[in-house]
Parts: sequence; structure tokens; C-alpha cells
Amino acid sequence: MSEATEKAPGIKLGKIGGVPVYLSSSWFIITAVITISMGKQLSQSALVPATYAFILGFACAVAIAVAVLIHEVAHAMVARAFKWPNAHIVLTLMGGHTQFGSFKATPGASLWVALAGPVSNFALAGIAWGLFHVVDPNIYLTLLLNFFIYANLLLGAFNALPGLPLDGGRLVESIVWKATGSQFKGTIASSWVGRGIAAAVVVYFVVWPIITGKELEIVTAVVGAMVAVFMWQATTQLIAHSKMMLNLPKVVAADLMHPASAMVSQATVADVFVRRSERGGQIVLVDPRGMPVGVVDEQAISRVDPMQAASIPALAVSRALGQGAVVAEDSDGRELIDYLASVSTAEYAVISNRGVVVGILHQQDIINAVIGRKK
Repeated sequence: MSEATEKAPGIKLGKIGGVPVYLSSSWFIITAVITISMGKQLSQSALVPATYAFILGFACAVAIAVAVLIHEVAHAMVARAFKWPNAHIVLTLMGGHTQFGSFKATPGASLWVALAGPVSNFALAGIAWGLFHVVDPNIYLTLLLNFFIYANLLLGAFNALPGLPLDGGRLVESIVWKATGSQFKGTIASSWVGRGIAAAVVVYFVVWPIITGKELEIVTAVVGAMVAVFMWQATTQLIAHSKMMLNLPKVVAADLMHPASAMVSQATVADVFVRRSERGGQIVLVDPRGMPVGVVDEQAISRVDPMQAASIPALAVSRALGQGAVVAEDSDGRELIDYLASVSTAEYAVISNRGVVVGILHQQDIINAVIGRKK
């Protein structure tokens, strides 16, 4: 996706390496959860005074945000090397994500961009660990560094798991993509692995403690369930989109259109009556240049008195076609989707290879075919 121009995805914090960074309002929710949960644990442990426990809890939340931000910056910087356009980063409830404009990816580039995130977290954990050998940290810095190391190791390891929407999911996607030549087949395969990981998260953090009689950590269980729900929703969208994209080449205008023939726009309703009795089908009105301008409306023409039909222009009982609402009969789903985005009309005139009007195509029929929905 390209960077939003009408509505920003959150509070703009600035740019890093030319990449805009936004803070979603949902980030404050997870920050509050981390601050409160860590603050309670620290105050109960008596490691630090209760007065400072929640301040340190907030510092932990900020530390996670820094880890996520560097993770996403790593994605963006490697993507820039592969000339992926219009990157922007958004920090959210579930951590963060990096979005790009339209581009054509390859299995190798996709994998390198994905793996850059976990690698950056492992590097951060190593840097934090190294600080212990060059500084003499007090209790507060010790706790914060330990948390930062743990958070980065967890973030890197979890994101390296081989299932979408996690970064490691690009490995499975790339393998299947390389083997089949289809990124979408790779996305579907990796999304199902991601669903398995989501189910495992729920079992490990929620179900297993209950069935084994262990004390259920409420915050951990809630966060685990949130992560699993997010992953399941994300994979559902990825699978649906990939199936749709795989279906596009199978969708052809000629198979979806309703038969139609052309008449000059100067024709009368009486002329339309004659044409319908001879050929049947719908009538498309064309201007002197042969460009379709309207479709005779069945309900409107049914209300015309046959005795007055010769004096009523066919345009008076037609629906206007939008400018450029013309498709070739051999257009496939990929081209038809472009028409949906570029032409403000709900129907299109279908033209044969000889430039003759042969049908009418309705927007809803295209949508139903693309998403695989039966009429």
C-alpha cells in the first residue's frame, strides 16, 4: 500500500532514513498494559520501591517500542535496497508494521526484507548484553537491560517462526513461490502454517495452564490470545486475497457478459422494439463515433406506450454509461479489476476483437466471479 495522503495512519513522529514513522492510537493501549503489568510485578517483587515500579514499567513499554521501531526500520532499509517504493512505518497495538507502495517482488527479495527484522532484534539483544561489560549498571538499569535483552530475543525468535503474518513466514512463502511460480500459492501455504502457530499460542498460554492446574497468568493469557486472534484475522485476509488473485486469470469478460447489440443513439424506442424482436438481448446506444453512451433500461422502455414509441428517443429510456466504460471480450480478471477502480459506473459495454458491441457486463458480476461467490 502507498502512504496515506487523505488520512494519516496515526500521529507522525518524523522520519528515519527518509521513512515516515507514525504512532497509532492503539499503541497507547498496549503501552498501558505493559506499564501496569510490569509495574505490579516490580512492586510486588520488592526489587525497586513501589514509587518507581510503574515508572520503570513505562520504561519497559518504551523499550519494546524502540525494539519494534528498529525492527521495522530494518525492513524498510533492506526494502529500499531492492527499490520497494513509498515505505512508511506504523507502531500499533500488536507492535508495528511497514507498508509499501505497489511493486513487483521476487522470492529472494521478499525473504531478505522479512528476515531483516528478526536479525535486527538479535543484534539489539547482543548490544544490550555487551553493555553489561562496559558499564556498571545500577538496579534500575540492570532490570531495564535484562528486560530489553529478553524482549528482543522473544521478538526476534517469535517473528522468525515460519508462518505468516510473522516475518519467518516469508521463508515458507518463498519456497512454495519458487517451486510453483506463484507468490499467492506460497502465501496460502504460509498462512496455514501461521494459523497453526496461532493455535499453538492459545494452547500454550491459555489451555495448557488450565488443564495442568497451573496458575493462569491473566496478562500473559490475554496478550497471547490477542496475538493469536490478530494472527488468525491476518491469515484469513491473506488467504482470501490470495485465492482471489489466483482466480483472476480464470475470470473472462466474455463468460460474464449479457448478450447485447449496438444501435445509434439517434434511434427511437420504436427502432428498439424492432431490434429486440429480431435479435433479442440488451441494446447499447452508441454515438456517431461508435462509442457506447447508454444502455436501454428494460423497466423504462416497458412503460412506453407503443403508439408513441416512434416519437420518443431511445436515449430517453436508457442508463448512461460512464466515460471509458468499455472492455474487450477477452479481458481477464486482472484487467477487469482495473476497470472497477478507474471507471465510475456499474456496467460496461463489451467489445469484440472486431470492435463490435457484443454484450453488457455488470460490476457485481465481476465482483462475484473474482471472489468466487455464486449468484
